[in-house]
Amino acid sequence: MANTITIGRISFTSPRAVAESAMPTDGKNSLERSVSISGILYAETIAEAKYLRDELISLSNGNLVVPFTYEGDSTFKGYCQVESADINTAQLFGKGLFRYSLSLIIKGRTGEITFESNMTGGKLTNAHSHSSSYSYGPVHALPVNGYSYAHSENPTTQTRATNAGTVYLFVDENLRDSSATWFVDPEDYYKGAAQITIDSRVKSGYLTQNSPTSVVLDNGIIKVAAGSVTSESRVNLSFYDNGDFVSDREVSFSMGSGFTEWNVWKTVQILRNDAEEASVRLSTYSESAGDGRLTLDLTVRRGMHHVAFVATQSGTSTRSATSRINCKLETANTVTTSSVGYVEASADSDGQKFVVSSPQGVTASVSDRNMHIASSQFKGLLGYETGSDAFNDADAIFEQYLESVYEQVRLVRS
Repeated sequence: MANTITIGRISFTSPRAVAESAMPTDGKNSLERSVSISGILYAETIAEAKYLRDELISLSNGNLVVPFTYEGDSTFKGYCQVESADINTAQLFGKGLFRYSLSLIIKGRTGEITFESNMTGGKLTNAHSHSSSYSYGPVHALPVNGYSYAHSENPTTQTRATNAGTVYLFVDENLRDSSATWFVDPEDYYKGAAQITIDSRVKSGYLTQNSPTSVVLDNGIIKVAAGSVTSESRVNLSFYDNGDFVSDREVSFSMGSGFTEWNVWKTVQILRNDAEEASVRLSTYSESAGDGRLTLDLTVRRGMHHVAFVATQSGTSTRSATSRINCKLETANTVTTSSVGYVEASADSDGQKFVVSSPQGVTASVSDRNMHIASSQFKGLLGYETGSDAFNDADAIFEQYLESVYEQVRLVRS
């Protein structure tokens, strides 16, 4: 529709007023503009109206830079921050509506600004004397259709297929030594991005629903969903291949040699929600009194074949906080083991092998399809090996996990 406004991952219609004002800074040329938008937004249901309300409020509570377009005026196309949001929800004849007033800071148009990625951190500490050959990491992934990538090391490139198109990855041992710069048009910003979907709604900020029934984290390549079966602390994974998510696997997190599972996931918290990386925290308990806490942090990065996890348990009056934690493949496929974990012995009908690895000193079992450790915290990856390219095999995926870097993206003038 001609009056559609898109802010981040959400779109709505019918602004009543759009006002723009300059934002000069200390007499210098400034690209930023202040835009105020107000109107009455109708939704098909009250639930839809509340969802849009929560997402707009969430964006205004955060400090995220997101794409902004207004089909009524193409000159607004660029990137923005939501400075404030005031929303009044009402009901009219069973439909949802709200009166809204938004204040945005437009950071600049596509040609006026560039993205700068600062890659920080170092190789993860590991118990395997793993010394990277730097053949497969560190890795930096661009959005689908990103362009004009520049880095002082002139890294080599790889590609991976996502459900939104081809992601280009840049690989070099000195990737962290300097920042990378690149462009992407607003309509392509979220293509191949990490994203969080809760109860079938993609999240733009950090607000979550009470008692969600479905939590999905994906990057267009690998997808992980929280299990929803009573008394099972599990996740389900799948891999994008030839137009669909296939190669379904189920993984459980449990305690002790008897593989006793915690209860079904009770809460979810969004820890990070950027296009380059997204993280959620699931939590539950084990004991009938409600104690025995388990949290499971799951993280996906743009362009990666793996999901990183951190499972953290508390103790109880009958169980130590450093008792055994298991990470078991419930799907009944044969695996082979190593000092770092296990991998399926053969590819499935879609061409993938499932991989589970940890940087810690784990014990892996072929018969149980499991790796475990006696610790209050358990770190590792759940991923897929695919094809014949060494960049996508189990060792390379483990290296990419160990060489994972925290990426901080900001906008700078072109």
